Amino acid sequence: MNISLLGILISLSSAIYVLETFIPFPLPVGRWGFSNSLVLFSATLSMKSALVVSAGKSILGSLLSGRIMSPPFWMGFLGSIGAAIVERLLYETRFGYIGMSLAGSAVNNVIQMAVGALIIKSYGIFSLLPLFLAIGSVSAVANVYMAKAYEKFWEVKKICE
Repeated sequence: MNISLLGILISLSSAIYVLETFIPFPLPVGRWGFSNSLVLFSATLSMKSALVVSAGKSILGSLLSGRIMSPPFWMGFLGSIGAAIVERLLYETRFGYIGMSLAGSAVNNVIQMAVGALIIKSYGIFSLLPLFLAIGSVSAVANVYMAKAYEKFWEVKKICE
């Protein structure tokens, strides 16, 4: 695991995490999740990389956006960790980026809803799950294109070194 690469990935994903708060979302709660594109890319490197980038971007991004230790922080943090694990496991079984990203997005949303249900002590939050899964599928596909761009960039960097 290259520590400088992980630092760059955490920094980029944290910056995207903060910037995406300025992109309108169709629901009053939620985010697009474009910072997860770097978690998806990290899942192709190793489980440890995926977990470090996932945790790092959630912590640093939440710290920078003033959401650290809030209920949305815990929902996003645990959802992102779950997505990272699933994406890496699927990568190891030769799933492509689209399958990895869609599954990661679904796991992320289910975990977020479960954490939300525990926080508000109501399962009613799960009524939003189909909508979040549909919107999450759109951002999951967008994340695939971004992850492939990162992959190409790092391949070019390796050739140039």
